[in-house]
Amino acid sequence: MRISTRIDLAVAAAAALALAGLAALTWLDHADWLPRLMPRALALLALFVVLDRVLRHLVLRPVHEHSQALRRLALHDSLTGAVNRRGFTDRLQQAQGQAALCAQPLSLVMVDIDHFKRINDVHGHAIGDSVLREVAARLRRQMRRGDLLGRLGGEEFAVLLPGTDLEGAAVQAELARQALRREPVAVAGTVTASLGVAQWDGSEPAADWLERADLALYEAKRLGRDRVRLSGART
Repeated sequence: MRISTRIDLAVAAAAALALAGLAALTWLDHADWLPRLMPRALALLALFVVLDRVLRHLVLRPVHEHSQALRRLALHDSLTGAVNRRGFTDRLQQAQGQAALCAQPLSLVMVDIDHFKRINDVHGHAIGDSVLREVAARLRRQMRRGDLLGRLGGEEFAVLLPGTDLEGAAVQAELARQALRREPVAVAGTVTASLGVAQWDGSEPAADWLERADLALYEAKRLGRDRVRLSGART
């Protein structure tokens, strides 16, 4: 049972018991019971309204805020602030439904930092974490309103681009690639990434769409890294 329902029932039960007790006491006084009952009943009702408000403020509001904080922690990566894989997959499926409903294009860019293991091995994990945070920040700065950044694990990120076809997504991916390599990142120096782009075909499951973008990314790595590759429609 929800906490708000429990509070409603508790307040209603307390009010009913109090009114019943008041009525019984007044009835025992016999004469003029109704005029004597009404002011007391109204006072009690006012008291229980205040009690209800106080309980909701002291109990429900903190519980709601705590629940929201837990949900954010469950769906976001604590290091970079990006949506985690679970949260990103959920939003991906929601975006598919919206795109289908509105007959709009929808694209996805997968981003994988080049030679990230070497960065960790040479400079240590603290520098590796700094690189991840900086990469996320640079990707975010290139995003438009409505785009979504996710960290799918390790050094792999993804950007969801609603209302964007393959050509437009390729432009966004190239801007992101250039933004990543434009300036050195702390001790690690120049950081590059390989990117794979795929437009949703309007019917494929989210997992298949992600896989196509991933395959395009690995093709970019195979061809020498620090580049963008596009995926064709699913066959």
